Amino acid sequence: MAKVMVIVKGKLMLDYAYPCMMAEKALKNAHESMLNRDFDAAMESALIAVAESKLMMHAINDMKDRDRG
Repeated sequence: MAKVMVIVKGKLMLDYAYPCMMAEKALKNAHESMLNRDFDAAMESALIAVAESKLMMHAINDMKDRDRG
């Protein structure tokens, strides 16, 4: 969860793309862990996916609010 803000057209904005990609990666890792029957690693990856998805949701809400003016 390193990159959460970007500057777009001179305005500081929350980045939705990076958390989206990290959530996708975490879900992939969770799936691979399940295939290997490493349930603890799968749970950890799933939790990371949820956290990254929450960051993405906050960024989307921020963009929506800014779009309304």
